[in-house]
Amino acid sequence: MTTDRPEIREIITKAVCGQGTYKYQRSIDLEIPSDHKSIQVLGNFISSAALDDAAVISKPPVSGKVVQVKGHYNVHVWYAYDQETCAAKTTVNFIEHIPVKTLGKESAANMQAVAKILEKPKCRKAYVKNKGDTAVIRVEIEQLLAAEVIGTTKVKVGVMQPVSASVATVKGRELLPPPKPVPGSLSPVQGNYFDLKCEEDLPDDDEDFDDYLDDYSF
Repeated sequence: MTTDRPEIREIITKAVCGQGTYKYQRSIDLEIPSDHKSIQVLGNFISSAALDDAAVISKPPVSGKVVQVKGHYNVHVWYAYDQETCAAKTTVNFIEHIPVKTLGKESAANMQAVAKILEKPKCRKAYVKNKGDTAVIRVEIEQLLAAEVIGTTKVKVGVMQPVSASVATVKGRELLPPPKPVPGSLSPVQGNYFDLKCEEDLPDDDEDFDDYLDDYSF
C-alpha cells in the first residue's frame, strides 16, 4: 500500500477579501425664492442615482479596511405657493465610508474596491423649514450601499500524481475496483424455493389458515 501524500502547491489568484454594508441618512435643503410664500410640499422624487468611484482607504479611528464611495443623485420636490405650483431640483454629490469585515487572514495585496447600491436613495420626509428670514424645503434621505474588497492572495491546493485506470490513491490508500462477477454465479432463486399463490387461494379464516400452514410447511 502506498503512503504517498498529495503535493501542496500555492496558487496566486484574485479573491474577495472583505465585505460590508452601510445604510446612511442625510438631510439636504432646497432653496426657495424669497417671493414664494405659504409653501406646501406636494411630492418628491429621487432619480439618477449612481456611484462614481470606490477605493480602499484607512480611516482612523475605524480599525480594518474602509471603502470610500463617491456618487450622486438628483432630488426633485414639487410644492405649492400662493395658489401656484413649482418644481425644485438639486443634484447631491456624496462621499460615504463603508466599514469592511475582513474574510480570513489579512494577507492580500493589490486590493481593489467594488461598490454597489443595494437600496436606491429614497425620501423619508420632506417639509418646510425656516432658516432666518428665508424658508427652505428640507428632505431627509436614506440609502443602503454595499462594498467588497478584492485582492491578490495565495491559495494552497493539493496536487495528486496521475494514476492508472485500475488503481486510485486517496489519502494514501489504494482503491481497487471491485472484481467482475463470473457469468452464471449470481441467480435470484439459487438455493431457494418459491411457491407463488394467488390472492384467491389464501384461506378466509384463522382455522383454515392453520391448515394452510401445515400443508405448506417444510
